[in-house]
Amino acid sequence: MSASSRYATRLPIAVLGIFSLSAEELPKLPPPIMALIDGARGLAPEFSADLLLRLADAPAIDDVRWKLRLIDESFLTAAHAQLPYPKYGDPTTDSRYSRLYWRNFLEALSLQTQAVEAMLPLNSQHAREMFDEIPPPDVPALTCQETGAPDPRAYYETAKDIFGRGFTPEQRKKSRDIEFLEPIIADMRSPSHVSAANEMLMKVSVTPEQRRDLYERFAGTLDHINGTPRLFQAASGGFGFRDPPPDAFLSSLRTYVVRHLSGPHCSDNRIRGGNLPFVAGAINHLMAVRDPKAERLKPITEDEVKSSKDDGTFERHIWWQSKRSKQVLDALKWLNHGNRDLPDSKRFFTLEERLSPDWNAHFLDTLKLIEGWAPEEEDSPADWFGMVSEAYSLLTEKAPRDQERTGAMSRYLNLMETHYADVESHNLWFTQLKGYWRSSDTWITERFAESKNSVIAVYTKVARLNR
Repeated sequence: MSASSRYATRLPIAVLGIFSLSAEELPKLPPPIMALIDGARGLAPEFSADLLLRLADAPAIDDVRWKLRLIDESFLTAAHAQLPYPKYGDPTTDSRYSRLYWRNFLEALSLQTQAVEAMLPLNSQHAREMFDEIPPPDVPALTCQETGAPDPRAYYETAKDIFGRGFTPEQRKKSRDIEFLEPIIADMRSPSHVSAANEMLMKVSVTPEQRRDLYERFAGTLDHINGTPRLFQAASGGFGFRDPPPDAFLSSLRTYVVRHLSGPHCSDNRIRGGNLPFVAGAINHLMAVRDPKAERLKPITEDEVKSSKDDGTFERHIWWQSKRSKQVLDALKWLNHGNRDLPDSKRFFTLEERLSPDWNAHFLDTLKLIEGWAPEEEDSPADWFGMVSEAYSLLTEKAPRDQERTGAMSRYLNLMETHYADVESHNLWFTQLKGYWRSSDTWITERFAESKNSVIAVYTKVARLNR
């Protein structure tokens, strides 16, 4: 059965899972809890799915029927999230492509696999049915001028858990668990899948014979995988093995690695350090363990992995480069330590020093500097929003008195509320929320729970519920 037909035939099962009980048949929940569920349902898909999972795990909802309902609903809602899967962005923390792809686990793949994991201890058979509805992550052929390479590890990690807990003893006797893994390996299409699938095979509990057979199937798939240098670079983190893999697999893996390393590379490539790239050295080590005399498996040489050309890189959009942003950053640094040349932590202002009139004057000047910051001063409205929200949150953390703290936090919260609809990326907006909604500081959570933005308010109330 093909992957597409397998997923298509599974769809009605999830629908039946959600609607097997009508709302009237479910037990009544306290009105405040029901209000949170309804509030979560009214949000954008990624926030709705995430909050429904958090509610399913809440001690206040102890009825299994409600937990099943919320998990099922989260699973279907998650499919409509803005981001399809986690992505590798810029490794520099303060940059557009770092904050856009920040790991908030709000991607469709992250949320759906979390729902499957939540279902496993409650109904392992249904969890397997849910997983079968998740197609292998579809990977675009990204050029070196693009970033955002997929990270599909959650798919294969959850497949490993389904293999271990989603089959009855009778099903295992009929090798249904092995049959479950086989199409997952066969459906690999990109370098993004290769190392993640290998991690899955390394971790599943199978006999040496079964592992050998699975790796031979893996080798057959590997022979047909070609990807862009951007995809290969992001996914070539090395390979580990529980049992020595068969020669056929190591031979295919060697060919696969050489094929990609000898082609074009991105100029930001971080896997080509030294004469022999790390991944090639790792493969050589594996082959040496399997064939110490190199009679069957020849080591990869430097000449084989010389790149054919440099295909360039993407525009990085590092923050804090404009005139205004540098002024704000310098002002924030002064509030932190006054640019004093003192050893170690002695250079940082103490609480008493931050209560001085001079420090307060700098604080007010910094507020004015941020307030006058226009979106047109930055490369994009998203960059402006990210840096302004960062500046206000840092200012709040440094404020020593309630008056200054209230002023900075009010501006920060107003920015998050009024620009929610303007920020195209929900993940970027949520990244800049800074996790304040789960703060242990009641001064913050009291304000967030009353926010005019429903996402902020519901997240804060659900976090309180789960404490």
